[in-house]
Amino acid sequence: MAEKQLPSAVSAHRDFLRRFLHDVATPLSAVSLHLEAADRRVRRGTDPSESLAVARAEISRAFDLFDRGRELLFFEPAPAESVAFDELVSATTARCDAGETAVEGSTGGFVKSDPRALTEAVEALLYNALEASPGSPVRVAVERSGGRLALRVENNGRLPGDPETLFSPRVAAAGKNWGMGLARARLFSAAAGGAIRLEQRDDRVVATLELPEEQR
Repeated sequence: MAEKQLPSAVSAHRDFLRRFLHDVATPLSAVSLHLEAADRRVRRGTDPSESLAVARAEISRAFDLFDRGRELLFFEPAPAESVAFDELVSATTARCDAGETAVEGSTGGFVKSDPRALTEAVEALLYNALEASPGSPVRVAVERSGGRLALRVENNGRLPGDPETLFSPRVAAAGKNWGMGLARARLFSAAAGGAIRLEQRDDRVVATLELPEEQR
C-alpha cells in the first residue's frame, strides 16, 4: 500500500519510526568509532580515557533517545472526548506564555480528541515558537479551514531548507540532547485525525495544526 493511502496516524508513526531509528544510529556509530580509537591508544600504550569518556557520553545519549522514543512509539491516546477547541487553545496559550499572548479569532467549534494529548500538541507548537524567537512576539490564531479547525502559531525566524528535518529527534534547542516536541505534536494530532505543517511566510515561520471539526 502506498504511503499516501495509509491512515494519517499510521503514516505519522511510520515517519517517526524512520526518523527515530536514523537518529539513534548516530550516537551508536560515534560509540563504535571512539571505542576503536580507545583500542588503538591502548595498543600504542597511550591513555584511552578521552575516547572512552566520549563513548560513554554517546551511549548515554542513545539510551536517553531510546527511552523517549519508546514512549512515543507505544503511545495510545485515551478515549476521545468532545473538546472545545478555542477554550483548549486559549487555556494552553495563557499557561505557556504567562498570559502575554492573546489568541486571535474564534471558531466556536469542537474536536474529538484525547484532551491531554491535544494539549501537549498545542504546547509543543507554542514552546517551539517561543524558543525559536526569544523576546519577539508570537502570534496565535484559530480559524475554520475547509471543514476543519486550525490553530496557527507564528514567530519571527527562518525555516531550514527542508522543514521536515525539524520533526526529527536530533533537532533540539541549546542545552537539550533531543527535540521531541514537534514529533510528539505530529503524532498526537495524527491520532485525532489531524495534521501539522510548517511554512515560511516572508520573515515569519508559521506552524499550523488542523483537526476535523466534530459535527454536533
